[in-house]
Amino acid sequence: MGFCMREHSAHLRTFVVANPVAGAGQVKEDWPLLERLFRANLPEVDFAFTEGPGHATLLAREALRTGWEMIVAVGGDGTLNEVANGFYERPDASACYALDEEGWVRRLDVSLKPINPDAVLGLVPLGTGGDFRRSVGLMAGAPEAIERLRGRETRALDLGQVGFLDARDRIATRYFVNIASGGISGLVDAMANSTWKGLGGRASFTLATARAFARWKNIEVELRLDDTAELRERVLNLVVANGEYFGGGMWVAPGAELDDGKLQLIVMGDLSKAQAVRMFTDIYKGKHLSHRNVGRHRARQVAVRLVKSSPYALVDLDGEQPGKLPATFNVHAGALKFKA
Repeated sequence: MGFCMREHSAHLRTFVVANPVAGAGQVKEDWPLLERLFRANLPEVDFAFTEGPGHATLLAREALRTGWEMIVAVGGDGTLNEVANGFYERPDASACYALDEEGWVRRLDVSLKPINPDAVLGLVPLGTGGDFRRSVGLMAGAPEAIERLRGRETRALDLGQVGFLDARDRIATRYFVNIASGGISGLVDAMANSTWKGLGGRASFTLATARAFARWKNIEVELRLDDTAELRERVLNLVVANGEYFGGGMWVAPGAELDDGKLQLIVMGDLSKAQAVRMFTDIYKGKHLSHRNVGRHRARQVAVRLVKSSPYALVDLDGEQPGKLPATFNVHAGALKFKA
């Protein structure tokens, strides 16, 4: 783990990006208390509310350009993902990746362009799933999370990046902090994000999973790990993990480390729906890795090509569903300063 201390004033100048609809409206409901806690703990702080998809990224970029030192996401994993994307100039997807004639998304130049290399990312987790918070140990309430924003101690985390196809089959790219995936999980997120989440993370994702299974057929893919190892499998799902948890508390990638410079690939193979349902509860306990049709690998880059196209081979990034396979996932080691 990389920790560092900075001199200067005791606390970082902080800009808070809050998603008022996160946690089925919990952020908006609790905001008077949250604002009092922020002002009590941080002497220099300002706030803005998101107004729709992508707005958190724009708010974070503008705040960093105007000199704020720490940007704090208040909301769920999707809000955190958008804020983290705002730490960098918007990447030119066509300069980063290209789709070749064989259907692989090839990496070109994925150099990061941080707006402020010293900027710090903070989190007050109040979303539905709350999976990233489990990986970094932020399991206490909002008062404790806000108190942890004091001081200047930070932890260096890896940042994931993925090149994929958007809804119009154009190359797109985006950064991720926790977990990316391709397969049924993308379809689950598309369905979970289109419905009310007031039942809580686990119940919401369980219902979305049941709906996704009704449409799903396993997909055949080819995989390249670090441009060397190559696999061909029929799969239910592929998980490319920086953190350990996704899907509202599923311990999908036990042992994945946020700061080891590698991604953990979990391959859920050609499971029948009955087998997948039986394995479902095991994922919450991390016991799915003992199943015969589940494999685990580590790599700095994972490329996925579809052998046969599927309309449901969707990509998931930190609980958001921005596009579809084929895709290439890579990691930027220690690129993100996170408030410890």
